Amino acid sequence: MTTQPTHRQHNHREHTRSEPQREHHRDSVSVVGVALRVPGADHPDAFWDLTVHGRTTFEQVDRDDSREAGYRDEQLADPAFVPVRSALGDVAAFDADAFGISARDAALMDPQQRVFLETVRQALDDAGLGVDGDDDLRALRVGVFGSSSSSTYLPGPVTRAGLWDATDLNFSAMLANDKDFLCTRTSYTLGLTGPSVVVQSACSSSLLAVHLARAALLAGECDVAVVGGVSVSLPHLGGYLHRAGSIFSARGTCRPFDAAADGTVKAHGAAAIVLTRTAHAPADRVYVEVAGSAVNNDGADKVGYPAPSVAGQSAVVAAALRDAGLTADDVRYVETHGTGTAIGDPIELRALALARGLGDGTTSAPCYLGAVKGNLGHLDAAAGVTGVIKAALVLERGVVPPLAGFSTPNPLLTTDGFAFPTSPVDAPWLEAAGVSSFGMGGTNVHVVLRRRADRARRPAVWGGRTLRRTRHWLDDAVATAPVAPAASAGLGAFAAPVAVPVAAPVTASGSAVVGQVEPQVLAIARRLLVHPTLAPHDDLVDAGADSLTLVDLLATLRDDVDPALEFADLEQARTVAALAATIAARRTSSDPSPGPDAPAATQGADDARPAALTAPVGLVRVTAPRERTVYLVHPAGGTTTCYAGLAPHLDPRLGVVAIGYPPELVGHGPSLRALAATYLQAIRAAQPHGPYLIGGYSFGGNLAAEMALQLEQAGEEVEHLVMVDSHPPHAYTSGDCGPEDYLAAFPALLHALVPGLRLGPGVAGARDARDVLERVVEPAWPTSVRDELARFFDMWQENHRALKRWTPDADLTCPVLVVEASRPEPPEVLDRLGIAHTSVREWQRYASSLVAYAPVEGDHYSIFRDDDALATIARALSSVLDTAAAGHHDPALAGTR
Repeated sequence: MTTQPTHRQHNHREHTRSEPQREHHRDSVSVVGVALRVPGADHPDAFWDLTVHGRTTFEQVDRDDSREAGYRDEQLADPAFVPVRSALGDVAAFDADAFGISARDAALMDPQQRVFLETVRQALDDAGLGVDGDDDLRALRVGVFGSSSSSTYLPGPVTRAGLWDATDLNFSAMLANDKDFLCTRTSYTLGLTGPSVVVQSACSSSLLAVHLARAALLAGECDVAVVGGVSVSLPHLGGYLHRAGSIFSARGTCRPFDAAADGTVKAHGAAAIVLTRTAHAPADRVYVEVAGSAVNNDGADKVGYPAPSVAGQSAVVAAALRDAGLTADDVRYVETHGTGTAIGDPIELRALALARGLGDGTTSAPCYLGAVKGNLGHLDAAAGVTGVIKAALVLERGVVPPLAGFSTPNPLLTTDGFAFPTSPVDAPWLEAAGVSSFGMGGTNVHVVLRRRADRARRPAVWGGRTLRRTRHWLDDAVATAPVAPAASAGLGAFAAPVAVPVAAPVTASGSAVVGQVEPQVLAIARRLLVHPTLAPHDDLVDAGADSLTLVDLLATLRDDVDPALEFADLEQARTVAALAATIAARRTSSDPSPGPDAPAATQGADDARPAALTAPVGLVRVTAPRERTVYLVHPAGGTTTCYAGLAPHLDPRLGVVAIGYPPELVGHGPSLRALAATYLQAIRAAQPHGPYLIGGYSFGGNLAAEMALQLEQAGEEVEHLVMVDSHPPHAYTSGDCGPEDYLAAFPALLHALVPGLRLGPGVAGARDARDVLERVVEPAWPTSVRDELARFFDMWQENHRALKRWTPDADLTCPVLVVEASRPEPPEVLDRLGIAHTSVREWQRYASSLVAYAPVEGDHYSIFRDDDALATIARALSSVLDTAAAGHHDPALAGTR
């Protein structure tokens, strides 16, 4: 036989229909996008190849894998144990960065939610509705109708990690695992605003979701609907125990309608389709039309609750045919429920025969049967929508695949009027197909699909978006790799990832304290990082600590271990061991900590003669010591953690030491010149003489410019000054801001810093920063995070005030490089704070030589969230080594006066 080509050339001819057909299709719904990830196939072409060749995906499981899935040796020795599975490649893998989800949150999520999210996004891509492509989904009401199996991740890895106890509910764990939140999480993550509904009716769930989505589209409740189902059961990745009366096979296979059929095998996977009204569907995007659908329940008309009913199943098939306006002769292919059970298969065919009028002369044409369970096993909540995709491909390609596992009919079957293909059948005459799904408990669903008049469809975009999956897991029950490193949480002005550990010296008496403190700190870190295998010397950031997790860790350690801890301690001690040593050194030291008693002359006015403030300055080594060192000053939020992402991309000759804001200064309002003098004192203690490489991000760049002036006034050489998207000084001189202005700007700033942040009502009337933070609905920050962000707000406000009182008192004579974000800062932040809309290229006014510029893609905040942007900034920083050696600016970076 000859099958249809896998990819087809786009048909540029205008698709026309007769007037009666156009009238019929006016209120129909079409499938315009598909995606799936099932055993043996991660896109529809591979799925079609698997089914059209009749292959199966059942595989033997070795004993070690079964043990890792949770089976005990006595269970493995039970004769009823069946070491067979039909599994996905790696259920622990997920592209968290593609969805802006932190590694910590990804590790907490049921893999079903992750796989569902990726599959929905791929289906939207296939429909030409890329979430971040040319079509703005925000202009459409996109509904999400989805189904999942019960979570096995929550009672498994999450519980074993100590993060779930039914008597003490962990809200984050519940949201990340309970099936109730499957669709709303997807809508939130992708920004979809139509109905978001979880549909659960056991095995028929996702086909019922198709019926409900079609109804919502025809009722005008949404413009587009994406329908999906997912099922991943972790224990069944290791096999299963066969029990009499269950639907699972004692032999580890599935043979629908065959005489040897004894049940099915649990399959794991996900599928999704995109629906829209046919009148709105681009002709070259349509797979098939959903011509009709129906749903009912058996009620009490059966021998027992889990038993199927001939009457209910036949009634739902007949109702769907009537809804489609078609006869049984029009529908010559049915993708059956086909569980491969000795009783269920005969009941299904008797019901189908009754609905099609077999035996009463109503129909004479044979109906071909299909059952994808014969290839994959039972996909449970994903079974129905997978059946729709298979039937759609059958109609599009005009080929009926073989019925996998079938050789001899079950003798109880009604076979008259049905065809059981054992090899691919060319069927260009197929006009329509039915899809059945019957849920245990009696919910029956049937959907009728009609092929489009021309089968041509432009090449699909399956796999058009590359997903870079890494492992995110809570223990080694299935996946042995630790939680993947986190991306920055986007708190550029407040926080992001951190640096290389610097342990405080520990006295002999302090060693005993370390022994007491370290296990306590380790337990807290393991819990908050959801990383139960974290070791004392593991890097916290590499173990998955994003900026907000570090804030949460600090707050918890303050409450439970040491109330004197500061964020600078976390910045300098990046392992549990180093942090425990820092705490021990403080507890055993008799020296009082220096306070913020700075001279009065430095505590507010814009000093003409700066003096160093009496406060400890934290120098944080972001990289190991290298040939040259660049000193980078914190942004306005005071922390230096934003610089950690630069380290992997830097020239190996260049090391980074960051300078953090001394927490003792909060509330004292030091001037920019006084801060510069204080920081230079710390730098010169580490490096007594130049040449110096200095710089900073945002506020940090302005402060670095003042430091460069003071170094030059002291006769020292500044080899290079690097400012990352720092506003020029005159941008701040349009007037002072009162506390109410900073408070009013804070919500807009939070939106810019944290993509996807949602605020509840009443923000405009907030009394202070803490009140604003209390109204953050998403992310679901704990109290500790809100408290720490309120502290960062205080630092940000204080540093910004210092900046508004500063202008340089001389021209910069050192080489200057300005890294320039391609998109501006949000105007609502600038306008609230009286910051003029200027260009960073206006720094040329303050330099005596030509300023160089390095463009970076992104806005003022996203450039420290995006890995490509961080690489660009790192290259710009590294370039100063070569330009200094050459004695001139790199022409590629040169700007104009």
